Amino acid sequence: MKKETQNLLLAYMAACLNKMPEDWGGPKPVTGNEMLEALWPLNDVFRPHMRDVGALPYEAQYEQAADAAIEKFLGEGIDAWRELPAGVWRVLMERHTQSLVAATVNELAGNPMMSVPVEFPSAHLQGVAMIYMLHGMKLPYPVKPLSDTSFPPAGAKPGSLLH
Repeated sequence: MKKETQNLLLAYMAACLNKMPEDWGGPKPVTGNEMLEALWPLNDVFRPHMRDVGALPYEAQYEQAADAAIEKFLGEGIDAWRELPAGVWRVLMERHTQSLVAATVNELAGNPMMSVPVEFPSAHLQGVAMIYMLHGMKLPYPVKPLSDTSFPPAGAKPGSLLH
């Protein structure tokens, strides 16, 4: 994990808890399934862009802008992504799709994804998941063109990837 991403993660958790790290208490593991559940609502954000963006090539030149978009999303929500260039959408979409795969693989292997403070509110887990999995992500798998069929269909549940 990049130092910038680590600092963002710590600052986000501190802000959510309204406590400094030394006052957080013990860690609580976040499972692959919990990570899937946190990231899953983003499918509905990406789905409308799949046809236009999924076939575009992945261009590393947009990675920094994608990180900035994630940071903005944390503060403003989905409205922060209204005017993103297609190349940024493509980077975000690839990172999201690969994160879903990585979370599924770790869940099936019984490996926790990360840990959060034991009293961390589950309502803020999506932000933690976006930082930990998407921000500054080094892609674990080769990039492939995305299509409607390579993306979870509308109405699918997070557990559907585990079968």
